[in-house]
Amino acid sequence: MFCVERVIYGAAMGRRRDIILLLHTEGPMPLAKLRDALKMSASTLLFELSALEKLGVVKREGSLVFLTELGERVASIISTVEPLKSLSFLSLAGLRPLMVWLLMSPLLPLAAATLLAGWVTALVVGSFLSPPLSMIYVMYVGHYLPSLLSLSPPLSLIVSLISVAGLLLGIYSASRRRLGLSKIVAGLFPLAIYPTVHLALVWLAQTFELSYLVAISQVLLFVSLLLTATVFATVYSIEMGATYETSLIRSLLAFFVVPALLYLAPLR
Repeated sequence: MFCVERVIYGAAMGRRRDIILLLHTEGPMPLAKLRDALKMSASTLLFELSALEKLGVVKREGSLVFLTELGERVASIISTVEPLKSLSFLSLAGLRPLMVWLLMSPLLPLAAATLLAGWVTALVVGSFLSPPLSMIYVMYVGHYLPSLLSLSPPLSLIVSLISVAGLLLGIYSASRRRLGLSKIVAGLFPLAIYPTVHLALVWLAQTFELSYLVAISQVLLFVSLLLTATVFATVYSIEMGATYETSLIRSLLAFFVVPALLYLAPLR
């Protein structure tokens, strides 16, 4: 952790930050083109590149300059401050500063294990309610939610657990095993905490006759899907070295657009 922080601080100093972000955006570049784009003298550019090479962030092959795998990660983390300057809603919703801290924290495995245990517990409890709460793909159905399905409690539990396991394994495989379980769960935390929040709101609505809480929970369902898309895009971009914008488009499609369309087309 200390080593990564040292690299980030070293790479973010002065013009090094500009070099890294440009290579992150444009990909490998010849020295001459890099110098022209940054409007730097040749001596200054070579000095900064030498420092970045010592940090293991960039590599040169002849006149071509490119980021290493570590460099891609560092560039993605450094770009965290950019959304804060423009106050982009979806970037802020991705909670990049918080997720950067969490992904680098030694508490991540414990936090992820607690989150996963709470997720599974809520699904187990929800599956034996009337009507049962089920999870299909990334969609929650039943128990005062849209798209009510007539599933028996045991079947509801089986479907929900298969959905969770399939989602985690699918992301792990799609990332070519570069995203560990703890980081995947961290990226899915809005989706993971929703069933607990929903069950609590429904219980309060029934206990104190506050029916509007059910409507609020149904709205929060779509909010949780949107937040899941943005948070997962943040984790993916940081860990895989991809741009946030590209990751966000894919995440929105998988976690928000497709589920929203399915909710709007009632299951029969």
